[in-house]
Amino acid sequence: MRPARPLPVGEAELHAYVDGQLAHDRRAAVEAWLAAHSEDAERVSAYRLLAEQWRAAYEPVLAEPVPRALATVLLPRAVSRFPRRAAIVAALATAGLGAWALFEADHVPSSAAAEMVRRAAIAHAVYATEVEHPVETWAGAKAQLLAWLSERLSMKVDAPDLGAAGLSLMGGRLLPGDKAAAALLMYEGASGQRVTLYWGPEYRQAQETGLQFGRRDAPRVYYWLDDECGYAVASADLTQQDLQRVARLARDQLEK
Repeated sequence: MRPARPLPVGEAELHAYVDGQLAHDRRAAVEAWLAAHSEDAERVSAYRLLAEQWRAAYEPVLAEPVPRALATVLLPRAVSRFPRRAAIVAALATAGLGAWALFEADHVPSSAAAEMVRRAAIAHAVYATEVEHPVETWAGAKAQLLAWLSERLSMKVDAPDLGAAGLSLMGGRLLPGDKAAAALLMYEGASGQRVTLYWGPEYRQAQETGLQFGRRDAPRVYYWLDDECGYAVASADLTQQDLQRVARLARDQLEK
């Protein structure tokens, strides 16, 4: 009798694993999954890095006493049912989750676009900092790369010419999506600045969005959706204005 195949690990379990909230009986299974799926392992590393950055940024604030006026606003009824400190923590945690949602989906109007922007930002954070293996296939094999990605995404994948912005194609890679494959093309400038172009066919929609600013904090993201695909241009190196110029160059070529 063959041993049972391990159950696939979803996004919720990956986040629970990073947060130390995963059920004990699933921890070994998730760790085995990560050992066999390098893409998910890299995403988990990116999640942990982001969590550490947030913790370092806000740890001094967490040590401060809660102002009386804020406690009064947050706790009009909770103090009668819970210990005061626990109720304040619960209320602040709820407020923090709201702030996190705004951080993740900075001006993004739909849940589909928000998810695409999130994935594009994570992909950029993980791969744009790589020195040895930032891409799976280098630009020297551009024709083969684009043909391979086109086949896997079931649509024509092109690499826009971003030379007018001082960027040249490095290469690209295939990425997992939620329900379908995605792709990432990476560009580099003369000073080492990197920009990625995320292709997410599962985020296509009938009504085009036009170019939108999706994320203010690095990596910054511009995106647009049309009836074939969702696209996101990301960079932690460029200013918002410079990234907008790059995104316009890409969109003008891909939407001809």
